[in-house]
Amino acid sequence: MSSGTPGIRVALLLLVTLAAGAAGGIAVDRRLEAPAELNPETTEREGRGETTIERFADELGLTTEQRDQIAPVLENTRTRMSEVFDQVRPEYRRVVDSARAQIEAVLTPGQVEMYRTLLENENEDSTDRSAESSDRK
Repeated sequence: MSSGTPGIRVALLLLVTLAAGAAGGIAVDRRLEAPAELNPETTEREGRGETTIERFADELGLTTEQRDQIAPVLENTRTRMSEVFDQVRPEYRRVVDSARAQIEAVLTPGQVEMYRTLLENENEDSTDRSAESSDRK
C-alpha cells in the first residue's frame, strides 16, 4: 500500500458521510417542508390502505369502544404535531442552510456545482416518491 492510501480512504469516508448527511437532511427537509402530505395518523402501511387505528385494532384486538377513545387522541396528536412543525421549521431551515453553506465553503467551485446538483436530484427523487405515495392513496 502506498502512503497516499490513507488519504484516499479519508476522502472517500468524508464523501460518503457528506452524501449520507445530505440525503438524511433532504429527507427530513421534505418531511418538514410538506406537512400537508404528512398524516401522523397513518403509517407506511397506508400504501396498503391501513391507518394507525386500523393497525392498532388488528394487532391489539381493540374493541369498538377502545377505537372510539383512541381516534380523538390521534386527531389531537396530528394537530399538535402540525403546530410543532410550524414552530420548528424556521430554525430547522437555518440549521440546514448553515450546514450547506459550511460544506460549500470547503468545496471547490466545481464541487459546489456538483453538490447542488446532487441536492436537487435528491429533492426531485423525494418529490417523486411523495407523488407516487399520494397516487396510491
